Amino acid sequence: MKIFNRLQWRITLPFLALIVLGMGSMGIYLVNFVRDTQIENLRTYLANEAEITASASTGYFNVSGNALNDLANELGQKIGARVTIISVDGVVLGDSEENPLLMDNHRTRPEVIAALSAGYGESTRFSETLDEEMMYVAVPVLQGSQAVGVARIALSLANINAAVSHVTVIILIALGITAALVGVIAWLIARYMTRPIHEVTLASRRMAGGNLQQNILVRSNDEAGELAQAFNEMAQNVRKLVEAVSSEQSRLFTVLSNMTDGVILTDKNGVIVLANSAAGKMFNFQPETVTAKSIIEATHDHEVNNLTGNCLRVETQQTAQIELKPSGVYLRLIAIPLRSQALMGCLLLIQDLTELRNLQTMRRELVGNISHDLRTPLAGIKVMVETLQDGAVNDKTAAADFLKRIAGEVERLAQMVGELTELSRIETGKTELKRETVNLNDLVTEVVNEMLPIGMKDNIKITPLLADSLPAVNADRERLRQTLVNLIHNGIKFNKPSGTVSVTTGYDATYVKVSVNDTGIGISKEALPHIFERFYKAEKSRAGSGSGLGLAIARHTIQAHGGNIWAQSEPGKGSSFVFTIPISR
Repeated sequence: MKIFNRLQWRITLPFLALIVLGMGSMGIYLVNFVRDTQIENLRTYLANEAEITASASTGYFNVSGNALNDLANELGQKIGARVTIISVDGVVLGDSEENPLLMDNHRTRPEVIAALSAGYGESTRFSETLDEEMMYVAVPVLQGSQAVGVARIALSLANINAAVSHVTVIILIALGITAALVGVIAWLIARYMTRPIHEVTLASRRMAGGNLQQNILVRSNDEAGELAQAFNEMAQNVRKLVEAVSSEQSRLFTVLSNMTDGVILTDKNGVIVLANSAAGKMFNFQPETVTAKSIIEATHDHEVNNLTGNCLRVETQQTAQIELKPSGVYLRLIAIPLRSQALMGCLLLIQDLTELRNLQTMRRELVGNISHDLRTPLAGIKVMVETLQDGAVNDKTAAADFLKRIAGEVERLAQMVGELTELSRIETGKTELKRETVNLNDLVTEVVNEMLPIGMKDNIKITPLLADSLPAVNADRERLRQTLVNLIHNGIKFNKPSGTVSVTTGYDATYVKVSVNDTGIGISKEALPHIFERFYKAEKSRAGSGSGLGLAIARHTIQAHGGNIWAQSEPGKGSSFVFTIPISR
């Protein structure tokens, strides 16, 4: 049974077995000693009685009749034993228990043979006549030196066997009581000795279950006490170690969770061991759900799976750049083999290069757009200068026209360079806003009056629709004025003949809102999200006019004020540009 495998019983049971074995051996010895002593006493007693009987019967061998039988009966009654007198030829002449005439010849009985040959015979056997075990002792009956017969005394061993049985029962009872007492005492001693070990075992199991706050009471200065003290020290060290590991794990988890780069760790078989949330966002999975899954199951991308497989197969760093479909996310993958004594797994680092690639694309487009927008006026200026050099300078009318055109192109180039410089300063944060209290109704009125002559040239009507009691804003007046000029000028430039441009102001609890609405050609749905990008021109009809930087500057200006700007438009139905500025507090 399982209980007997415990150390307490493994100490108690051998000790108890040793006691039982020792006392059992002693009991067996005592029983045998008592039996042997009783038998020896009986043997001596029977031998003495046999000698007396032999002496008493010597004179009766010459007497006829039943004299020997009567003697045997008389002596048997006196000594309480069976007395038998036998002739040398084995004929029973007298017996105290049976009729001699009915008894067998005793010449072959071992005690009779020994008595006639050696002067003393003894035998112990089961008597068929008396139906019990008997001890027989025989001595010769001598007349002079001549043996005339044998005197035999027999006594039952029942009393001896009963005495031996009694002694055996006493010894067994004593053995049982002693074994019980010794067993209880041994069990108590073993329990006391093994109690610290049992406490250490229970505390160890509780620690294995996660409860590290274990401490055992030290009750002695012996080995058991040293064991308890050692366990307490071990438990304290384990707590410190677990706390340190937990702290490191927490820091690692925090770092992994807040990394913008994706991290996936696999074992040597390509099975995911760990993944962070950034990787989950890139490949659309929950990090805790992909543990114990393969790379292909988690990412559903064969390029990622092949890169990881190559890293684990050749055990060298692998890199690749992939584009996820249909999201268009552009990723850089770095697969690094992890080794100790042997290959342990693969660390997959995933960097999102989408924004960087977009910036590179924008840079290339920016350079291309600037080059294109600079090339056209410069080419015109070059042609006109060459024409003047070829003699047109002498034609005052043509020279004046060329110089006017050159001045216009130079002004256009200067405006473009100025807008580029302004946009660069705004985007890099190098330009500070000169804030002051501004009433946008007054500013709108001022800009509308300024733009009226330009609108009248193209028969475009400009109408201000101003809200009453418009709250003031804390803003850079000149930059807001530039934004309004740009939006109204676009409304005039891309309007239909005899169209209108309306400038509306309004407000809510947080913002002042300005809307510039025109009845122009409108903007397509495909182009609308991009109109605030640098050098972007929505329609072919707009391509030859402007630098494509005005709306980008307007967006950065409004955002620098903490506001927002957007556009609404339908092709052929005009456009509406709206911006908000926080109310001054």
